[in-house]
Amino acid sequence: MHSRLSRRQWAFDLFLAVVAAAVAIAQLVIPNNDGYFGGPIWLNVVVSLLRTIPLAVRRVWPVPVAVVVFGADILTSLCVPHTSTFWGMVLPMAIAMYSAARWSDMRRTLLVLPLPVAAFTLYPIHMQTFGRSWQDIAFPLVVLWATFIAGYVINRLLHQRQDLKEALRQLAEQRDAHSRHVLLEERTRIAREMHDVLAHGVTVMVVQTGAARMELDESATAARESLLAVEATGRQVIGELRRTLNLLRLSDDLPLSGQPSPGLADLPELVASMRKAGLTVELHLPEHVDADPGRELAVYRIVQEALTNALRHAGRTRVHVRITAAPHLEVEVSDEGPRHGDGRGSRLGGGHGLIGMKERVAMYGGRLLAEPRGSGFVVHAAFPSGERTH
Repeated sequence: MHSRLSRRQWAFDLFLAVVAAAVAIAQLVIPNNDGYFGGPIWLNVVVSLLRTIPLAVRRVWPVPVAVVVFGADILTSLCVPHTSTFWGMVLPMAIAMYSAARWSDMRRTLLVLPLPVAAFTLYPIHMQTFGRSWQDIAFPLVVLWATFIAGYVINRLLHQRQDLKEALRQLAEQRDAHSRHVLLEERTRIAREMHDVLAHGVTVMVVQTGAARMELDESATAARESLLAVEATGRQVIGELRRTLNLLRLSDDLPLSGQPSPGLADLPELVASMRKAGLTVELHLPEHVDADPGRELAVYRIVQEALTNALRHAGRTRVHVRITAAPHLEVEVSDEGPRHGDGRGSRLGGGHGLIGMKERVAMYGGRLLAEPRGSGFVVHAAFPSGERTH
């Protein structure tokens, strides 16, 4: 049921009802041979108005309107003869049948299906000239049921479209929620890895500060107290880092790693393992790269993920890994694509790998490019020198 209609819909339905009433009354007063005529003119005018005027609210109360339209004819046919024409009787009934099927639910719509049969089988009671041929009854029934089927089909198609829109909306919400979950997982994993880098750096600072304090003369009281404060602060920071990491851990089966974080020096070993897996990898690594452990860890993970994706999606292909240190740290991993139809799917998705790369590069204010190149794929990341810019 559609109780909220626009002004245009109200105006159209009112116009339709007025025109249908005018046509029906015109057929009563203008001599013509279209239909079966009987009964007093005033009665036929009243019946015609009962068939047509209710059409003005056909979208608001579709089934009651159909009951009124057909009921006017059924009750009149039981009592007295009256006029029946196509434009004055069959057309308003067809509009009522269509509206009931189009604007109501299926269970309520079934109530109107017997109405055409009742109307045209009772009409010959006082109008013996109607019904002498089976076509007199078959033709209006076919017209009315055809309009009913048309309204029902349109109704179902529109409902299916609405259901599809709702399903797509829910799918988009689920996809966004999954993306947020993946992003949170990647940030948590990065935070766990960065803990080792930060903790190691702060620990070295604390140890060196303590060593410097031990080397001071006993007379350097102020400097000794300052270094003691630095040591205390450093130890406090280490404790806070450990507590923060415990909050970021996803589960108890992800213990803190006691191994040092991988860096550029570990790339040859990573490349060797990928070669054993089937990739042909060429590594171009400068002898000396002036980068902090955090950036080295990010480069290592990007190379690791890019090589894994190449093996997964391109199979046994050739991959070029190039690290440059000037003017700033950059890494590029490019593959030549699948060989002989060995490709296994697109890499332009929203999986963990690309999200993790983006997060690692964004942490240092860098930029990441991941896109197809020729038949292959390229991943390029640039890390600006110094602190994060945004």
